Amino acid sequence: MTAGEPFALDADEADAIAELFNIGMGEPAAALSSMLGEEVHLSVPSFAVSTHARISRDLAPGMVPPVCAVRGAFAGPFTGEAMLIFPEQGTLALVGRLVPVDPAADGPGEMEQDALTEIGNIILNGCLASLSNLIGGEIAGTVPGYGSGDPEAVIGSAEDPVLFVRIDMALAAGDARGHALFLLDIASLDAFREAIRRTMDNL
Repeated sequence: MTAGEPFALDADEADAIAELFNIGMGEPAAALSSMLGEEVHLSVPSFAVSTHARISRDLAPGMVPPVCAVRGAFAGPFTGEAMLIFPEQGTLALVGRLVPVDPAADGPGEMEQDALTEIGNIILNGCLASLSNLIGGEIAGTVPGYGSGDPEAVIGSAEDPVLFVRIDMALAAGDARGHALFLLDIASLDAFREAIRRTMDNL
């Protein structure tokens, strides 16, 4: 690791992170599929050292504003923030599986916001609970909250580095596509690396 590489991963660690989040997202995605009555497709997890500002810029081309997000902090062996983010139209399509949506509405109302928050809670805290079991250490997530705006307003514009894990999500019908994002604080990445190493032997 050099001064220009604040957090470098070897190939085994990179594979372990992808596998951890792949397993971690599996059960909550299955629970959401059952709730919606429709398959939820997940991408292979991708990750990089980035910043909130760069993440906002990178996601913006595929996210017509305003976007809707459910976000919450987590703490344990490592700390950070988790988000579920969808474009507004995708949000309405997603929550429309659960609650009546007015096709003439300007955006998600209180009922739709509550539905997305519940979906976010299932996905984000479900994934954190699975990760807790995998690494053998509790990762506690806060109750997630709803927000909306352009990607920078929702994700943030800070330039501090974070380890950014991204899983793309889509309903089988193709009318709702979004992302589950996990942003790990650089200050806790040594602990994250140690958790990865302990877990690699059990995967």
